[in-house]
Amino acid sequence: MSAQKTVLETIAARVNAGRSDGLEELFTEDFLLHDPGSPNWPRGREGARMMMAAFKGIELEPLEMVEQGDRVCVRWAFSGERDGSAISASCVAIYRFVDGLIAEDWGVVARAPWP
Repeated sequence: MSAQKTVLETIAARVNAGRSDGLEELFTEDFLLHDPGSPNWPRGREGARMMMAAFKGIELEPLEMVEQGDRVCVRWAFSGERDGSAISASCVAIYRFVDGLIAEDWGVVARAPWP
């Protein structure tokens, strides 16, 4: 497995184990999340830290990864509980890496209906 894919696998394993602290170090200092729903998301490691904290109580499963050059595309499955309700979501995200760290994240999330 490539170093870039290993970074993403590490993120999933640590989040699933409830140990997301310090994961922001796997992102560049000027990390950028491209999310039209969150246009003012903080840049850099603070934004990465906030993104990782949002996954608390959620299990991440990388279903497929395709790598080309400095980018990795991942099809993720998310499951867990939020505000007392079970949730399930699928996401396709593209990550751009610089020097082995995540520099940019583009993702599209689709949620299954839940109560």
